[in-house]
Amino acid sequence: MSKFYWNEDTINHFIFLSNYGTVNEVYNIVKEFVDLNCSLEDGETEEELVTDLMNKIYKLNTNTNR
Repeated sequence: MSKFYWNEDTINHFIFLSNYGTVNEVYNIVKEFVDLNCSLEDGETEEELVTDLMNKIYKLNTNTNR
């Protein structure tokens, strides 16, 4: 289970984008989002947040397409 909380609207926004872009394009957009909009706490890294959000995007996207 993730230690990060993501707003459902944020996840849904990136799931929507993932339907129109490549994984690399979505990764770059997520990375920019994290850099501009997220605050790090307790030794977290931006890469941890990016990885967690990417996992949520593609896990949820896969589950909703079944």
